[in-house]
This record gives sequence, C-alpha cells and structure tokens, in this order.
Amino acid sequence: MDSFTSSVNSQVIYLDGYDTTCSTLSIPLCYWYKNDSPSSANEFMPAKVLEEAFYKALLEFPILAGYIRTNSYSRMYIDVNKDNLNMPVYTDTTACCNLTYSAMSDAGFDLRKLPINLRGKYGVPVSVGLFNRQIKPAFFHILRFKDNGGVFIYASVLHCLVDGYGFVSFMNRWAEIAKWMQQPEGVKEKQPLPTRKYIHDRLAFADMRSDETNALDSKLVNCSSGRDFYSKWLASRPTSGRSRILKGYLESRKYVLSTFHIPSKTLEDLRDSVQKHAPAGVKYSINDIITAYISIVCMKAEKKELDDESKKPLSRVLRMVNAYARQSKGQRKLDLEMAVNIRPRVKESRPDAKDYMGNMAFGKGIELSTDIVDVEPTDEVLSVLALKIHELVKSADEKYYSQLKGFLERKPDNYLRKLFGASRSNYSLLVSSHTSFPHYNVDFGAGIPALVHKGPHTTNEVVYVMPAHPSIGGYVIETKFSPAATTNIIQNSDWMKLVDKFDSFS
Repeated sequence: MDSFTSSVNSQVIYLDGYDTTCSTLSIPLCYWYKNDSPSSANEFMPAKVLEEAFYKALLEFPILAGYIRTNSYSRMYIDVNKDNLNMPVYTDTTACCNLTYSAMSDAGFDLRKLPINLRGKYGVPVSVGLFNRQIKPAFFHILRFKDNGGVFIYASVLHCLVDGYGFVSFMNRWAEIAKWMQQPEGVKEKQPLPTRKYIHDRLAFADMRSDETNALDSKLVNCSSGRDFYSKWLASRPTSGRSRILKGYLESRKYVLSTFHIPSKTLEDLRDSVQKHAPAGVKYSINDIITAYISIVCMKAEKKELDDESKKPLSRVLRMVNAYARQSKGQRKLDLEMAVNIRPRVKESRPDAKDYMGNMAFGKGIELSTDIVDVEPTDEVLSVLALKIHELVKSADEKYYSQLKGFLERKPDNYLRKLFGASRSNYSLLVSSHTSFPHYNVDFGAGIPALVHKGPHTTNEVVYVMPAHPSIGGYVIETKFSPAATTNIIQNSDWMKLVDKFDSFS
C-alpha cells in the first residue's frame, strides 16, 4: 500500500450525468480458482504477490481511491487526495471451519456456504465507520480454502467509477501484473511488463455530448421526468443516505438467484432455425436469439405471477395506484431494456473509446405488447422479437450516445424515479450481456478461473448473460426474480429443454 500512497497523484475527476445515475449501485463479481496441485508446498496464488500487484494496478486506476463529493451545483466528482485517500477495502484471509474448495465445488459454488461476512452484503455501496459516513469505492476479498484447493475472490466496485468493461479491465490488469511478477528475472528483463492506457477523465469525451433529445426513447424520458415528490427527495439526499434507503428497500423484498447453462450448439441450432424467418439482409447474432428467448420466458413468468397477485384485493388496489402514478391509464406494457456497450459502435470516430473506463454501456429500451407473452416461442415469434432487439442494438450509435449524455447531464438525479415501482410498467426486464468481456482471461499466474459469475446485487427482474468456461463453451444465464416468478421460469418446459445445467439459490 505504501508504494501506492507515495506515488499516486492528487486529482479531481468530475463525473458525468450517466455516472451519477449509477451512484447507488455496485458491480460485484466472483472469481473461483482451483489449485490442481494442492499437496504442493508452494502457496497457491501467493498473497504477497497479489497484494503488491493490486496496488500497482491501482496506480493506473486512481479513481478507485477517492471520495465521492458533490459541489454547489450538484455535480458529483471524485476527490483523489494523496494526503486523504479513500482506499479500497482489500482483505486476504484463510477460510475457517475447515471450509474446502472441493466442498464449495460440490455445493455448486453456493455463496450461502461461505462465512456470513463474505456472502456479499455490498450489492449497494455501504458507508464505513460510525461517524464518517463516506462510501468505500471498492471491496476486494481473497479467501483461501483450508485444503489449499483453491482461492475465491469477491470483488465489488462502485458503478459510477467504472462500468463492467472498465472493471474487467482492472481485474485483467491486476492479474497481468501478478503473473508477470512471478516470472524469472531473466524472462522479465527480456519481456517487460506491457504498458496499458486507461482513460478516466470524463472530459476526454465531453465533445460527444448533444443537447438534442428528440430521438431518445420516450420510455427513458418518461422515467427520468422527475415530476414526483419522492424522487426529488431522494435526489436531495447525500449518496450514502440514498444507498442506505435503497439497500433497506431492496433487502425487504425476497428474490432468488438462478443460473442456467446452455451449450453453444443448442444456441447455434436455434439461431439457424430462427434465421430462416429473418428479413433479407438481416443476420441474427447469438445474443439476439438468446435475449429474445429469455425475455419471453421471464416476461411470461412475471405475467403469471402478477396475474395471480391481481386476484388479491389489496394487490389490485396497489396496482391501480401504480398505474395512476405512471399516468399509463392502467394499460399493460412490457418494458425490455438492454445495456448496450457503445465502444464498438464509436470506434471509427473515437478509437480511444476502447481505453475509456467510465460508463459507456447505456440502457436502450423498447415497449412490447403483452401479446408476445401469450404465444409460444416458435421460430416465427422469436424472429419477430429478435429483429426488434437487433434493430435496438444497431440504433445505439454515437448519435444516441451523445444525445443521452446531454439529456442526463442537464438533470442527472431525475433517474431516481426508476428505482421504485411507481415508475415501472407492469412487467419489466433488464438484460445485460457480458459475453464480450474477457472474464476468463483473469489469470494471476495459476491458470484461468474455474468459474466467474455475478455476485449478490440489488438489481431485480434482471438477466445477465455470462460466458461459460472456455472448456465447456456456451452461455450461462443468471436471473434474479421473485420466488414465484423463478418457479414459473423453471416450470417452462420449452426453456428447460435448452438448458443442460441449472442451479437456484435463495
């Protein structure tokens, strides 16, 4: 740590409007590493190496060591003061109670088997200290298992500092440095540590902001109109206060995490079948197909749950109030929102976008008719929805990015309406794909992870599409829904025919 604190430069990094919308969220990731030689006397993934490499990587990500501040114009910024740093929490411990890697593997890597302080209570940024209510920017906990059988790394970082791409870039840089440090001196002399470029300055992309908003999604504008009292009240709260309110609200609701693995060939065959119904000149991607299919499955599950609930008198009254608050006149709509990484779409005009670590994965949404959940997911039906998704992703271009940035820059706190039910449609779903992120490149010198998955998080009615281990291939679909909706998903026989492995955790 001393090498970092003595070398880091003091700086102020102003956040943009979209960063501000992520100020109450974290990105949690879990990495599991298996030791294939547990009987070896050598320490697996040496603690000293990992710690030293961590602080070397942190020098290239100083934004992870600053305090969140707000100026008199309600503009958020990160204050990196070398004389008053807000260091990430970094812990390296050995498991107690004879907890072994093999036991965790046999339990499907169920996080509930871990010590209670490691079950991931950091889905919402939390304040540290009784009197100092400042939020910690990041948490990194390395857990070493008793049998020397492996290592578990829990990592969580504030979403306003980096997006998923930026966070995985940090993890890969940390691992790259650690792996290089363990090379023989002769090798290191011949092959120096590669230099990398990471851009954290939001002003570097300030010229991509537009004041035009006419092309923005009407759903996004409506959700961010900020006309209600509670969003304005939340916006007036300090970030730590917002986090505590949101954390209490979300923890009061019961949700189930589930994972489904689908083999590559299954998805390729499905895509080829659906492709026959595509318009001329349109070629569906695997992501188009899997997003279309899981959207129908999850929205069917939500519809069934809500239809069952609506039979209860109190629920019917609350639903009517909810509809009035949305000014939707009680109409049922399906909101499908996707997180689209803009970087590949601006690479021609801004090749440096690949080096930008700030938030560049923007929400892009469409409203669907409830009819889509009342039919079976035939190839024709999947093609209709896959085409909408294909066009949605294609429309997330540089113009959209600049308009959205300009819109959120003017009143960034208005997004808070979206955090509570009165701003949501009857059925809503967020789909975020991590398939292009190099999660399985995070090699600290002992091989790639045996498994990478999202940690406990506060986003509900959400689907994460993760890459599976390279030796297995395919995709891992992670869902978070209520117990009733989760049961409906599992009971969908068409969906489960695609799945070859399934786990569910409360």
